[in-house]
Amino acid sequence: MGKQITRAFAAGLLLSAILILIFKPFDSGDKEAAVKKGYVQVKETEYNQMKKEKTEWEEKYKALSAKNKETSVKPKDDKSKTKSDKTEKEPKKDTTKDTAKKETTKEPIVKYQLTIKKGMTPNQIAEKLKAAKIIDHQGNFVEYLIKNKYHEKIQLGDFNVTNEMDYKEIAVIITKGR
Repeated sequence: MGKQITRAFAAGLLLSAILILIFKPFDSGDKEAAVKKGYVQVKETEYNQMKKEKTEWEEKYKALSAKNKETSVKPKDDKSKTKSDKTEKEPKKDTTKDTAKKETTKEPIVKYQLTIKKGMTPNQIAEKLKAAKIIDHQGNFVEYLIKNKYHEKIQLGDFNVTNEMDYKEIAVIITKGR
């Protein structure tokens, strides 16, 4: 009787192992465990759609930033100027670095203590600098910060700036040289 019980027990183990191997691929109970923690599983079609949307947004951003550059560089009364005046002004389109120095040499020196608080955006900082007459073009300054990745390194605190400083000097001061 001992042999029969042992054989029946072995047959039961073999049958259950075979059933587990057969039905394991159909188990859909714990799919989230297959994806690493912190990640999300998406279908390939969804991924391709997201990539397409990303490129569309990048194109829109580039178009808007190019449009913003054009509008911030052109004078407001552009229609009244002649073609010769326009061609003379075109080489001065490099407003990102030395705008503050070039345009403020005629004006008296303006000193300003800029206070940057938690949560302030580069746009808000540029707005304060423009209001204090440290910079002439708020959009150009923000664009300069983003283009040169200074916007990621802005530090909290009080900073002394003047209207004689160019964008790079101001950016180095508000990032504490980081």
